[in-house]
Amino acid sequence: MPGLTIRAERMGSESSTFCSVLVTDLRHFLDLPDKVPGPARRLAEQLYDLVRAATAGDTGAAWVSALRCRRRPGNRACAGRMLVLRTDPSGPIVWECSSCGDAGRISDWEDSPFDLRRRRPTPTHPVHPLRIPDEVATTLRGIILLDADCERVVFGARVEGDDIILPVSDVDLEELIGYVAADANHEPNRRRRQRLDAAFTVLTEVAENRAENPPRLPRTSAASGGTAGAASPPRSAPAATGLPELDIARVQRWCVARVPEHARHQVRLECEVAARHLTIVERRAPWCADVGPEWTSLPIARLRYTKATKTWSLYWRDRNLRFHAYDLLPPSPHLETLLTELDRDPTCIFWG
Repeated sequence: MPGLTIRAERMGSESSTFCSVLVTDLRHFLDLPDKVPGPARRLAEQLYDLVRAATAGDTGAAWVSALRCRRRPGNRACAGRMLVLRTDPSGPIVWECSSCGDAGRISDWEDSPFDLRRRRPTPTHPVHPLRIPDEVATTLRGIILLDADCERVVFGARVEGDDIILPVSDVDLEELIGYVAADANHEPNRRRRQRLDAAFTVLTEVAENRAENPPRLPRTSAASGGTAGAASPPRSAPAATGLPELDIARVQRWCVARVPEHARHQVRLECEVAARHLTIVERRAPWCADVGPEWTSLPIARLRYTKATKTWSLYWRDRNLRFHAYDLLPPSPHLETLLTELDRDPTCIFWG
C-alpha cells in the first residue's frame, strides 16, 4: 500500500534474530476505497484500534492493552496482546505483540478520527478498576456510536494476568451500559445480539458488585454465547431505564414542532431513546426511486443524562459520527436550556 514500508531491526543488542517492524503513516490508511483487499483492510482496522488504545492511555509508559495480535504463526491465532507506548503527547505510537514479537510504529495519527486524547480539561470522577471477561471487552470495542468518553474507557482496558481490567467511573459505566442496551435493541443479527445481551448482563452485575474486591463476575456459557440465567437488556420501554419521562416527552414535542407540517413528508426530526441519553436524528425521504423506500438518518445532537446529579449535557456530532461535549453550555437540570441552545446554534455546529 502507498506510504507503507517494512524494515528489519535487531530487537536487543544480544539477540541474533530479526523481527519485522511495520512503519506506517496513518494518513495512508484513512478513507480506504471499498475495493481494498481484505488483508489490507484488516491491517488498517488493527492500526485504528492501536491508535485508540494508545491515546486512551497515559503518555510515557508502556502498557498491555486488551487488543489481541492479528498474526497467525503456524496457522494458529497468536495468543499475545498488544503493548502500546506513546512517549510524548504527539510523538509516534510504538506497539509490539507480547508473544510473537510482531512490532511497529505509527506516525501522523494526530487529530485522526481514532485520536482519543482529551482536547481540553473535563470534570473527572473517581475511577474503579472493574474485571470483565475477554469476550465482553471484544464486544464493547465493536460498538460503533460510542461517545469519546466511553470509547476512551473501552480502549483503555488493560490486561493484568488473565484478567481484563476496565478503568471506569460510575458515571461512564452507567453511560456504557446504556450504549450496550441501545445497540442490542437495534441489532438485527441474532449472534451479535446475544453477545451484546451477555455484555449488558456482565456490566450490570459488575456494577452492582463493584464494592467487592475483586468484583464477582457472573458465570457465562460459551455454548450459548450468553450469560446463564441472565436477563436481556430492555427492548420495549426505554423510558424505564432511568430517563425522566417528562423530559423525553419534551424533546419529542420539540422535534415535532421544529419541522413545519407541510414539510414532514420530506424531512422530520425524531428522538431516539436509549438507556442514558436521547439522540436527535434528522430523517429524510429518498430523493429518487432508485435508492429504495428507506429514509436516511443522520444524528444531529445528543442529550446525555447523568442520574447521580440529575443534569443533562449537550453533545455535538463530528463528521465521523462521534459525539463530543458541547463546551459553551454547562450541564443543566433544565432540559429546556439545552434545547434553546440547540435551536440557537450560535456556532453553527449542529445545523451547519
